[in-house]
Amino acid sequence: AAAAAAVDVPRAGKPAGGAHIPASQKPRLRGLSSRAAAAAAATAASSKPSSVLVIRASPRASGHSNKVTDEFLKNLKSKSPSSKIVEWHLEEKMDIPEFRQALINGRGAAGTAEEKALASQGQKIIDEFKSFDFYVVAAPMWNFAVTPKLKNLIDVLLVTGQTFEYVDGAPKGLLVNKRVIFILAHMGQYPKGGLDNDFQLPYLQFVWKLMGVQEQKSIAIDFSFKGDEADVKPLEEARTLAKNWA
Repeated sequence: AAAAAAVDVPRAGKPAGGAHIPASQKPRLRGLSSRAAAAAAATAASSKPSSVLVIRASPRASGHSNKVTDEFLKNLKSKSPSSKIVEWHLEEKMDIPEFRQALINGRGAAGTAEEKALASQGQKIIDEFKSFDFYVVAAPMWNFAVTPKLKNLIDVLLVTGQTFEYVDGAPKGLLVNKRVIFILAHMGQYPKGGLDNDFQLPYLQFVWKLMGVQEQKSIAIDFSFKGDEADVKPLEEARTLAKNWA
């Protein structure tokens, strides 16, 4: 058998090959650890969300996704009391325009005054959406997919040059240093990546990644027909994520 190649494993404070470290460099090398520690501390501090947008797609205040979201927010407020939290109840929020051809036309130079007004209304929604650094999306599954109001919001938000762009033919998200958690209720069970009839979570994950939000978590509320029993595990997940991740 061929002999194993010798590997020079450096000891602490000694580079590979036994190279000498000049004394003048040693303080600088020691300083790297303190700077790294300071950077890590700054990162930990900045990880707390300063502004949170809660998007509620369920029309039922007592719905499962809303109940678990309430628990998540309660614990988030306890951890980060200075965080600004804004809620969009999609069934009641009337300033989100309907995504249709008139709105698309209004984004162009040839749009009519009425069409441009729709586009301007949509732009206000985009600008406000982009101002947050943390998103909570609470939604039930309707017919294996997202609710119509949530789909309409997404259609309004996905605008080239606003939330994403194309670079060398490939999409690139424009929302950086942001996070999202999806809190989703289902009548059945949809293991992550396990079924091909879940057009809710995979779609939402794709949309937020398209916009640049790569850091994502999700809580599944399965078998919602079981009532309060279905909420037990998701409520615990909400408390844990609010404490350890948000």
